[in-house]
Amino acid sequence: MKPVVLVCGPPRDAVGGGPTHVRNLLGSPLASEFDLVLFETGSRGAESPAKDEPLPAALARLATAPFALAALLARRRPAVAHVNTAMTLRGIGRDALTILICRLFGCHVILQLHGGDLAAATRSPFTRALVRATLGAADAVVLLARSERAEYERFGVRRIVVVPNAVDTRVFRGEPERVHSGAIRRAGFLARLIPSKGVFESLEAVQALRAEPAFAGLELLIAGSGPAREELERRIANDGLTGVHLLGSLSGERVAGFLRECDVLLLPTYHREGLPYTILESLAAGTPVVTTRNAGIVDVVRDREHGIFVEPRDAGQVAAAIRELAASPEGLRAMSRACASWAERELGLERLARQFAALYRALGATS
Repeated sequence: MKPVVLVCGPPRDAVGGGPTHVRNLLGSPLASEFDLVLFETGSRGAESPAKDEPLPAALARLATAPFALAALLARRRPAVAHVNTAMTLRGIGRDALTILICRLFGCHVILQLHGGDLAAATRSPFTRALVRATLGAADAVVLLARSERAEYERFGVRRIVVVPNAVDTRVFRGEPERVHSGAIRRAGFLARLIPSKGVFESLEAVQALRAEPAFAGLELLIAGSGPAREELERRIANDGLTGVHLLGSLSGERVAGFLRECDVLLLPTYHREGLPYTILESLAAGTPVVTTRNAGIVDVVRDREHGIFVEPRDAGQVAAAIRELAASPEGLRAMSRACASWAERELGLERLARQFAALYRALGATS
């Protein structure tokens, strides 16, 4: 029999990075060695973060979840619980109880953190004590980026493992495999529509470029939902902006198709990131990126090999990066090939499965 591993995380059909990670775990080669059992935590909804779950349903879920978790643990007796959360008071407050219940049933616990702000979550003595106790109760704390390690070590966390996110590269590679045109006619933006993701800098950069003869036909395709959509619509209408298309939320194969249609992805983020899936998916699709040296992005993007790094809050640098990429069609095609090749080697589900399989085995999940 395969050893049982309990995966605690958001519903696989929800929207956002957490559900994507859960789908990737359950669909990875891990399933051939381990019996992966999902226990759903977190809110349900059609956007990220979810706000459309009815309050009575949310309260009922929160009240019954500890009992449902205990029943599942008693029935399946997993050796390891892999708890996925974010370093927010909401996430830690919920999953402190999840970890406690798993511990009471003799489970080893892996706590994987998907973004969030440790300093913000530990500002008061009470929340600092709660976070310290929660992290201390885990056998291993998994981070998405090497840049996060030092902060957590200073906080006193000892067993830290860095495991970057991964994607199913087959979905984004396409059949037949993509061949980049060598030109930049469509720039894409794919993220939650909030200012700190760099959506307005992307808009300003493309509009500045459209004033130049070489980029008169450049389009900006914006995919995603969020509170900044209304402001984007106002700017487009009031300024008479052309060549900008708001596509709304995309999921599944539509994301892969969108990225393959784009000649470059813009994500000049200054948000508190972990490792955005958009970056991994763009590389897998062979679409070079213009982005910032933010958290885990620096672990998976090589400057001038997979795209160009820019400083945050600087639309002029975004425009300059697009000009640089467009100046060499053959260089852009080579960069596209390098993105896809790098993703296939280092960012796929096989690598994710190898790293977590080793961690599961180390904590006792063996036949």
